[in-house]
Amino acid sequence: MPTQESDMAVFLEVRHRIKPITNTAFDLFVDFYADTVVPATERHGIDLIGAWKLTGGEMGWDMSLQRYESMAHAEECLASLAQDQALWSAVEKLRGEIEIEEVTKFTQRVSYGTEARLDAALSASPDRPRQYMLAVLQTATGRLLPAIDAIGGLVDTMDSAGALQLVTAYASRIGRSGELTDLWIMPHGASGMLDYRAGDPLKDIIGPLREHAPEESITFLNPLPYSKLQ
Repeated sequence: MPTQESDMAVFLEVRHRIKPITNTAFDLFVDFYADTVVPATERHGIDLIGAWKLTGGEMGWDMSLQRYESMAHAEECLASLAQDQALWSAVEKLRGEIEIEEVTKFTQRVSYGTEARLDAALSASPDRPRQYMLAVLQTATGRLLPAIDAIGGLVDTMDSAGALQLVTAYASRIGRSGELTDLWIMPHGASGMLDYRAGDPLKDIIGPLREHAPEESITFLNPLPYSKLQ
């Protein structure tokens, strides 16, 4: 467990890979999700806060993020969803047209990923969908809490500089131990992240962080039409 606080939200991260890897198949999945899955989540009390198409690495992936008050709340909502025969009949019909691989991960919000940050991102009304970035860090054994402290300083620096805006952050609760995920908004898009620039202006923060979290991967996210986070 990343924290002893009782008010930390639980997130369920859900990823799907759609095959064949074509725009036609992905569009079919997106339309189905908007028309069938999203209304079902609402019926069963699930707070689907975001959904994105992933860019980078293997093609054909989406990701959605569900928010719950607690694990007990998650279990209650998902048990109710599992009894929705109309939904699962529709899913089986869709699987006759495309192949869908699903990967899920239960996580818990960590201290620097405050509810205030998430609420601010949700309440914004951007003129166009924003560019998001997902950073997944693997912490060294026993170093999760020091990594959380170190990233808290990085978040404040990025926010004050207007370079990145943190949406939320969570640690794996079930699955790979010590995995930490940060969801960012990129106010200026992805272009600045793709350029090589000599120098290390964040070395005083990143250097110590790497002692606690030596591995990190980055994926760019683009909001899907039914995402609350646009």
